[in-house]
Amino acid sequence: MNNKMIKKTAHKRGLRGSGGSLFRTVGLAAGMLFLLASCDGYRVAEKCSDHIPRGDKGKFVTDVTGIAKDTETGTTWYRCAAGMRFSNFRCKGETLNLSWDDATDYAKEFSEKSGITWRLPTNDEMKSIIESSCIGPAVNENVFPSTATNNHWTSTDSWHQNIFKCSVNTFNGSLTCRQARVLEQPFLLVQD
Repeated sequence: MNNKMIKKTAHKRGLRGSGGSLFRTVGLAAGMLFLLASCDGYRVAEKCSDHIPRGDKGKFVTDVTGIAKDTETGTTWYRCAAGMRFSNFRCKGETLNLSWDDATDYAKEFSEKSGITWRLPTNDEMKSIIESSCIGPAVNENVFPSTATNNHWTSTDSWHQNIFKCSVNTFNGSLTCRQARVLEQPFLLVQD
């Protein structure tokens, strides 16, 4: 076989001289470096229980009755999800999962029994307790112990039809306003 035929056969099979394979190798290596460098954007977030030191309450001041006050926003929270009670620095009992309408009614009844006006938090209030640097749940469990990792109702109306309401997912803090108001979900309460 002469050189002309060897080059023609190599070209048909996708083989080139040593210069072509060098460029291919360098290109492959550069592509791998790019992929490895971009992996940081897909890192797994740390669990908040591992990220926030025990006893660190961040921007909150708490008391023994189960109240937490946000020193930045001034919002006063009940530290346990609806249905639970605060006792010995823990939330005890079972979390209530109610439809949006029932959750609103629960807040009214809770207000009547406690003598303090309570309501569902707004989207902004609920987002204000989310810890952006960690997940699962993305809240400070030193302040809000036993928080379910779930969508939590807010009082903010949906931008869509009235059959939907808004909620914040405590796993990562994502907000959605396309939750059917008949879904049964947990919720927190704030003072008016």
